[in-house]
Amino acid sequence: MSWLLENWFGSKESLEQVREDIHEHLHKELYLGVSGIDHPEQSANRVESKEMFLLMSGPWDQQLDETEQELLQYIHDEMPPVVRDELGIFPFYTQVTNDGYLVLTFLRNASDRSILLQKLPLTLVTAEGEVVAKKSFDLMATGPVGDMTSRPVEFLFRWDEFSHIPDKEVPLTLTYEKSHAKKAEDNKELNVGLSTSENEHYMKKAAEETPIKEGEVDLQVLEIQSGEDNGLKVVVAFRNGLEKRLEFTEVPIIVHDKAGETVARVHYTLQNMKVEANSHRVWAFDIPASSLKQQEINIAELTAYIPEAQPRKKAETFIAPDLNENKGLLQ
Repeated sequence: MSWLLENWFGSKESLEQVREDIHEHLHKELYLGVSGIDHPEQSANRVESKEMFLLMSGPWDQQLDETEQELLQYIHDEMPPVVRDELGIFPFYTQVTNDGYLVLTFLRNASDRSILLQKLPLTLVTAEGEVVAKKSFDLMATGPVGDMTSRPVEFLFRWDEFSHIPDKEVPLTLTYEKSHAKKAEDNKELNVGLSTSENEHYMKKAAEETPIKEGEVDLQVLEIQSGEDNGLKVVVAFRNGLEKRLEFTEVPIIVHDKAGETVARVHYTLQNMKVEANSHRVWAFDIPASSLKQQEINIAELTAYIPEAQPRKKAETFIAPDLNENKGLLQ
């Protein structure tokens, strides 16, 4: 990363020239839609870049010297304002390398809660809208993006991941590939975070131990497991006993130990989490070790629960009540 900044700005004679170069390379802003509003990029309710904290985490913090960090801060402050209550992706530089097509971005969280991204599906498209590469990036290891915080992140599309490689002169644009809900009969395939055998096991368990009740909607924790890198995995059943399809947008989860002490308080924002009428779905939520309030825990002694869901938007969307003083996580 350091050589990229040097390659980009090494020949510049003034900050004014750097500013012009920034705006020349700047791509279209992308938003994940965590605010729930349609077309967030059209919103005028925005936060200025200088009001946000730029966090140099991971390899960025280790490989950039003080001068380069100051330069990256300057680049960030020159970015357009970010939509309030949103998580935006701002590509600010691209580079063709021997390994692939590299896109440097800022992940900018203008909400009042931390956001943890598990899988981020991105695509590269030509000016004509032709998709030349698709890739789902795993961001769990990088941890959550804090509230009102920006973080530089690089996305590398390797050449063997392209459907076909366009000419070098063809400019490519980064886009966010939103997931789409499937048909009702595909509900079992929509259960996230579970293997095929786990999916069958928990669907059966949900049907037997927590059967759907006519006219009722609720969420039940089926099991707590060990997660990756000393974290936890909480398996939840979504039950819809109404005669209409429902969408669940937010899920707070509270985990306690045997003594009733809080082990974790997390809040997930979901996209396209729909449960068909008179059916249920199962979803596995990963809680990273960084969100645990205790280091030594006994999973067998843990309990987890979800506050009762409350209707919103004429009972078509269900949202669980927020947790007091909670910093949420996006799955």
